[in-house]
Parts: sequence; C-alpha cells; structure tokens
Amino acid sequence: MRVAIIGTYPPRQCGIATFTHDLFRAVVGASHGEHAVIAVSDGSEAAFPKEVAYVIDWQDQAAYIEAAHYINAHFDACIIQHEYGIFGGDDGAYIVDLLTTLKVPVATNLHTILNEPSARQRHVTQQLLRRSNRITVMTDRAIRMLQEVYGVEKARVTKIPHGTPTFTYEQNRAKKALGFQGKRLMLSFGFLGRNKGFETAIDAMAEIDHPDFVYVILGETHPNVRKVEGESYRNELKERVRTLGLADRVVFVDAFVTEDLLVQYLTACDIYVSPYPNKDQISSGTLTFALGAGAVVISTPYWYAQDLLAEGRGLLFGFRDVGRLASTVNVLLDNPFLLEHFRERAKAYGQQLAWSSIGARHLALLTGLCAPIQRDRAEPIPLETPSGRRISTIFPTNGTRLSS
Repeated sequence: MRVAIIGTYPPRQCGIATFTHDLFRAVVGASHGEHAVIAVSDGSEAAFPKEVAYVIDWQDQAAYIEAAHYINAHFDACIIQHEYGIFGGDDGAYIVDLLTTLKVPVATNLHTILNEPSARQRHVTQQLLRRSNRITVMTDRAIRMLQEVYGVEKARVTKIPHGTPTFTYEQNRAKKALGFQGKRLMLSFGFLGRNKGFETAIDAMAEIDHPDFVYVILGETHPNVRKVEGESYRNELKERVRTLGLADRVVFVDAFVTEDLLVQYLTACDIYVSPYPNKDQISSGTLTFALGAGAVVISTPYWYAQDLLAEGRGLLFGFRDVGRLASTVNVLLDNPFLLEHFRERAKAYGQQLAWSSIGARHLALLTGLCAPIQRDRAEPIPLETPSGRRISTIFPTNGTRLSS
C-alpha cells in the first residue's frame, strides 16, 4: 500500500510540519510501502527533502486539483493533516477542492475543532468531514465535539493519540549536558507568542520557595509573530523577569529546537508547565511529548489537557491562576515522593504513545479503508493534468511544483 500524507513539512517551522514529519517516519517504519509527502508550501521553504513528492502552492486553487490527480495516479490512500491556517481559500476551502477530486480512500486528521464556528467555517468543515472516508482525532472530547457541533456519526471517527519520540529517561545525564546539574527544572516549550500564557508561569516563579528550582522557556519566536512585531514579546517577558528579580531562575533558550535537543530538555526537566490562557485547544504535541518523557505535567484546563491528564496522569490549575500554579509546584518540590509518583504515572502512559505504535495504527486504519477497493496495480503512466503538464515520475528529488 502506498500512502500520501498531505500537510506542511520541514523546513517549514510550524507544529503541523513537525507532526507530518514524525508521522511520515512512523508510517515508513511500520511498513515497506513507497510512501510520500504532499507538502503545502507558503514559499518560505528553500527546498524540501526527497520524501516530498509533490508541492502545493497554498494560495493556488488549481494546484490542489492537480495534486489530487497526482495522488490518484500514484497512491492507494491519503492522510490529510487539517488545520485551518495552512490551506488557501476562505477558511482553508481549497482543501475541499482536492478532496472532491480524490478517488482513493482518505483519512483526515483534525488538529483543530471549533466549538463555535462561523457559518463559513462550519460549511468548509462539514464538506471536509463529508468527503473524508474516516476522520481521526486525538481525544474523546474531540469525538464528542464532532457529534454535537457537526453531527458526525461516531462510527466515522477514530481516536489515534498524538505520538511521542523515544526517551531514555536518563535525567541526570541530560541535566549535566545542559548545564543544570544540581537543579530542579521546570520547562515550557514552543514558539513564543502572546497566546501561550508564559506570563503566568513567570509570575508563579516569584512565589516558589526553592532556590534550586529553575524555569526554562525553550523555543524561538513564532515566525509570523516576528514578521509583525519582531522580538518585542520576548523582550517584554525578559523585562518581567528582571522586575520580579528572577534573572537567575528564569532562562530563555532562543533557538529553533531540533527533536534531539527537545528530547534532551524534556528528559532533563522535572516539571513541564503548559499555561495556555484559554480552553479552545484540542491538540498539543508539546504536552504529549512531556508526558512521554515522564515529566510531571501541570497545565491549565484546556480541552486537550483535560483529556490527556485525566486519571491522575498530570495536574491542572485555573487559567491565569498564578497562586494555584505556585502552590502546586511548592507541594511537589516539598514532597519528592509525590513528585516521583506523578513522574512514574506519566512515564507509564507515555510509553504507550511511541510514534512506532501510532504509525502502525494509522496504517491499520488505511488498510481497512482500502480493503474493499480493487485498484489497478500496473506501473504509473504519464498523467495529463488540468494545466496540460505531464507527470511521469512518482518521486521527483525536490518535489514537483505545478503551480508556479
């Protein structure tokens, strides 16, 4: 079975690109098919790696239709990573044009589900759902939202959790390598932006009574934020740290973080804090990774966190509740056995989420969708696309951009 995965892709710097990359590697590792990526590009990528077989200019409506013809000719099934902002058209409507043209089974993986969509958003989402053979989501809450808000039958939805890297759990070695030997470490990771709630965690540090406790904010400013306001938000956070007298206890690591470096920081940290200021968050790779690393996860009660941290897998505090966050951390630091209890619970659950297992689950789903379909297995022949250009190779080295 040959699988095409549609989404943004590295070197694009965004969460969906990272997810697509991890899922592609997991699918390849779980089977021997000639799988490939169909990359949605905003023009920021200098070049794509060889696994990218086709490139869609995100603003070119015709490119989506041409990509569908390409997939029909060369693949047996397709996975779409859906996030509103990565596709062109009003509220990402161009992806529906691709779906309308596809003839192979499609599983659409939803990274965002809007609880109160606009009329246009609802229309686009319902078209997307209707034309997908199966919808995959990462939590039980997401399944309920699809039923209640969009009227989707539960039988059409499959829950497949977010995957995690493989961790060694060698915490002391990771701390030494990063220069935090002898420290207890709290971590937040992700692109800096004003919707992440870092202010809450910084303010809480002023109320945490342990001088050996350090808070690391790992990640560069989001590229879209940097285009609009430069590093003003990071500078505001740093000024807040100085004002509170926390310069020796709050560390900013301003860098694009590779997976190896992220794994190292997550392995080193004792506590992972996710202080998002609002509830409308249906997925979070960083939160999942932290659980997989065996960190004690403390989060505001956004939707994804409520599901992921249920059954004692982590701890919740209220939105912007500085005092509750600080008191929770103080209790954990005062009680090493309690801290270790939550670390072990996180580790036990996180080990079930290894990407190798998640990739196999996606493949099993697609295999079931393809089973009733008899397709011609002959070698691909040149395909006449709507633009009149021919495609005669399945894996061009640097992808095929028909929309230029």
